Amino acid sequence: MGKLILFLIIIASVYFLFFKKKEIKNENTDESKDLILCDKCQTFYPKEEIKKINGKNICRECYDNS
Repeated sequence: MGKLILFLIIIASVYFLFFKKKEIKNENTDESKDLILCDKCQTFYPKEEIKKINGKNICRECYDNS
């Protein structure tokens, strides 16, 4: 009986150490995708696609077309 309890504790430890951390990492990557509003076309874009020009947030498409 003691061996069974020890085995279950080891299995639970492995689960919480390896599988729970992966779920936390996935949640953090979703939070890091900030969307910013383009002041010209009023569309939300990822932070990487926005340029700050004269204090305004401009997306790549609007910047290329101007």
